[in-house]
Amino acid sequence: MSRLSVVRPALPGVARVLLAAGVATGAVWAATARPDTLDLAAATGVTEAPVAPTSLATSTDAMCPGPELTGVAGVDDVRTGGRVTAVAGPADLLPVPATGSGNARASAGSVPLVTLSARPATGTGDLPRTGPVALRAQGALAPAVAATQEWSSGSADLRGLVTTPCRSAATDLWLLGGGDGPGRLERLVLANPGGNPVTADVTVHGADGPVGPARTETVPPGGRTTLLLDAVAADEKTPAVHVAADGGGLTAFLSDTWVDGTTPLGAETTVPAADPATVQVVPAALLGDRATLRVVAPGGDEAVASVTLLGRDGPVTTTADTVLTVGAEGVAELPLPSVPAGTYAVVVRADVPVVAGVMSRVGDPKGAGDIGWAVSGPVVDEVAGLALPPTPGVGRTLHLVSTGGASTAEVTVVVGGEARTRTVSLLSDRSADVDLAGAESVWVERTDGSGALRGGVVSTSGSGAQQLLSEVPLAPTAVTSPVSRAFPLP
Repeated sequence: MSRLSVVRPALPGVARVLLAAGVATGAVWAATARPDTLDLAAATGVTEAPVAPTSLATSTDAMCPGPELTGVAGVDDVRTGGRVTAVAGPADLLPVPATGSGNARASAGSVPLVTLSARPATGTGDLPRTGPVALRAQGALAPAVAATQEWSSGSADLRGLVTTPCRSAATDLWLLGGGDGPGRLERLVLANPGGNPVTADVTVHGADGPVGPARTETVPPGGRTTLLLDAVAADEKTPAVHVAADGGGLTAFLSDTWVDGTTPLGAETTVPAADPATVQVVPAALLGDRATLRVVAPGGDEAVASVTLLGRDGPVTTTADTVLTVGAEGVAELPLPSVPAGTYAVVVRADVPVVAGVMSRVGDPKGAGDIGWAVSGPVVDEVAGLALPPTPGVGRTLHLVSTGGASTAEVTVVVGGEARTRTVSLLSDRSADVDLAGAESVWVERTDGSGALRGGVVSTSGSGAQQLLSEVPLAPTAVTSPVSRAFPLP
């Protein structure tokens, strides 16, 4: 539960307001000489009613990219199909009952795709042919809602399982994915949930820093703009994309598709990584013997980073190189050690803030396959949730990890409209898996501990040479919002 901070106005300004209202000089002196005793509520003569520091969220806005492989001028659209699932979490996630009416809807423009009217609730609809999907919720259904889109393809020219959650808007975003070579394409999708146009500066960073000047893009209200990165940095082996928005927030997604000649090698769409920090944790990466870590040093200083793999029993012992140096504003990669196939957390500790992600490859090592991009995830301080589309043949696992201390969380899965909750206790630098078979949504609520709790969901279909993969970090879900208190001056 967040705490309310009261910021007092500068006292000379308070004194002027009080003088203008005809308050005696002695009262002004008392207020300025003892600022710690100034009580604006008492000064009004109004009795202060008890007010909780937070209340339930009353509105939620998030966006999914929609079909990522459409909408680029001069490039043929690729139809992937796919569906979007929207969910409203169980009432037990809310600190107080939600009263009154409410609605939640996933829509493409003015066309509703999914409508929710209760909790817990789940709905699924087809993705539009092009354009973004907006998740909007109001009133009693605004707290603890989420949506995820997903498509899967096993064709000769496009192969992959792509799971992408709707995300809320932000103004400073980093995305990792893509690479060089013929047949590999990266599309950046910028979506605007707001009611006004938003301008964004898009900068591609590579091994030696920024690749050319920033490119300015304008995203229409309620719409999206799609940029083919090959037009900006076609030969960059290790691209990372920085999006800086002005005039409002945006959501951003990076689609990475790879075909080597006639052999499809995979597809994935990544969400923004966690904000730059000296400790980054990729909470859920499927590792084996074909995984690579990518690290960006956004600032003006070189970064030296060490890498640790965490499993159920703690840090994984390895003799492989686990240190890399990243140039200022540059990008570097490190092949990760070969380990028994499974899901791990990847911890990056650096001397300056960095951003990190892991690319894993599955399928036939000499033929068709798939890629998964697992990016660093934010800390779960309160509640995080993810909608799970009912794609046939896809299995999912929640992977939780606690770093820097122990953590306890309540994990709730909704199966067949029924909420099932279990407690997961994690020691420091330990991870745990929760099977999500049959689940329509998963919710993680931190309840105790001093550690940094993070989580991610790994989705797979098939096995061996036929395996497809997608990886998504958990992100905080809006349940409450701060309450402001204001009192009129006398």
